[in-house]
Amino acid sequence: MCSSDLVQPGDSVSLGAIGWREIFTDPLLQKLIETALANNTDVKMAELTIEQAQNDLASVRLGNLPTLSFEPTGGMKRFNSASTYYYNIPLRATWQPGIFGQNTSKKRQAEAQRALYVDYKKGVMTDLSANVAITYYSLVMLDRELEILLQTEKVWEESLESMRTLYEAGLYQSPAVYRMEASLASVRSGIAEKREDILSTESALCLLLSESPHHIERAPFGAFKMPEVLHVGVPLQLLSARPDVRWATRNMEIAFYATQQARQAFFPDITIKGDIGWSNDNGLVNPGQFLAEAMGSLLQPLFAQGKIRARHKNAILDQEKARLQFVQTLLNAGNEVYRYLHECRKSEQKASYISTCVSALTESYEATRELMNNGTNTYLEVLTAQEDLLTSQLTEVQNRYDGIQSLINLYTALGGF
Repeated sequence: MCSSDLVQPGDSVSLGAIGWREIFTDPLLQKLIETALANNTDVKMAELTIEQAQNDLASVRLGNLPTLSFEPTGGMKRFNSASTYYYNIPLRATWQPGIFGQNTSKKRQAEAQRALYVDYKKGVMTDLSANVAITYYSLVMLDRELEILLQTEKVWEESLESMRTLYEAGLYQSPAVYRMEASLASVRSGIAEKREDILSTESALCLLLSESPHHIERAPFGAFKMPEVLHVGVPLQLLSARPDVRWATRNMEIAFYATQQARQAFFPDITIKGDIGWSNDNGLVNPGQFLAEAMGSLLQPLFAQGKIRARHKNAILDQEKARLQFVQTLLNAGNEVYRYLHECRKSEQKASYISTCVSALTESYEATRELMNNGTNTYLEVLTAQEDLLTSQLTEVQNRYDGIQSLINLYTALGGF
C-alpha cells in the first residue's frame, strides 16, 4: 500500500507534484478521467469564466491608451426670417495617464482575478478526477466482494450437501441443516445486493462522465499497484499546489490592489482632452476651417461626503480579512494532509495482519470441515469458521480499498491531478 518512506522531511519532491498518470497507471481509469475532464459542464463553465476574465484583462491593459469618440452635431438657427445652418464634426480624444499608479493597480488586480479563475478550474478538475478514481475503485472493490460471495456460495452449497448427507445418516439433527440453509440464503441475498450496488455505482460514475448509464469496463482488484516510494515533501511544498491555498493567495493579492486603488483615490485625477475637426459655427464662412483644441483638467477630490475615506478603510479591512482567511486555509489544509497521511499508514499497517488472519481462518475452516465430515466436529463450529472466514475476506478487501481511497485523498490534498 503506502510505503514506510512516505514522509521524507528533507526531500524536495512533493507527492502533489507527481502527475496523476504516474499514480494511476490503469489505462481504463486514465481513459475515464480524460473523458470526464472533456465532458464535464463545470470544467467548461470554468473555461468560459477564464475567457471572460481574459477579456476584462485585455480591456484594462488598454487603459493607458486614449479614448476616441466621434460626436458630430448640426442644426439650424432662424432669426428675422433668415435661416442659418451650422455643423460641427469633431474627433475627440480623452486620456487619463494615471500618473499615480491607478492604471497599474487595475491591471494587476485583473491579472490576479484571471489567475484565481485558472486556479479555480484546476480545483474543479482535481475534485472531478478524484471522484472518478474513487468511484472506479469502488466498482473494483464491489467486483471483488461479489467474487468472494460467489465463491463462498459454491463452498457453502457443498457444505450444505455434506450436512444433508450426515443428517440422512443420522449423525446430525434437522436444525443443523436449517441453520446451514439460512446461512447460504444470507450469502445469496448479499450477492443480489452487491449486484445492485454495482449497477448504482456504475450509474454514478457515468454521471461524472456526463454519459447515460452503461457498463464500465474495469481492471481486477489486484491490478492496482502503488508506487514503491512516495514522498510527501517539505512543509512549504506540501500545500503550495493546493487549489484552495492558491485561491486564498489570489484573494489576498486582489484585496491588496483594491486597497491600492482606494488609496490612489485621494490623489488628483488628471485628464487630457483634445478636439480636432471641422465646423462652420459662430459665423465661420469656410466650412473646412480646421479646429484644434487641447486642454488638461485636474480633478482633486476633497470632501466627497467621506466616501473616499470610508472606501479606503473598508479596503484595508477586506485585506485583513483575506489574510485571516489565508491563514485559516493553511491550517485546514495542513490538518487534512495530516489526517489522510495517517489513514494511509493505518491501512498499510493493518494489511499484513488482516492477510495473516485470512490465511489462518482459511486453514481453520478447511480443518473444521474435514473434522465434521469425519463426525468428530459439530456443525456450529463449521458455521462459525465459515462466517469468520467470509468476514475476514471482506475486511481485507475493504481495507485495501480504504488504502487506495486514502492515497487518492492524500494526493488531491497535496494539490495533485
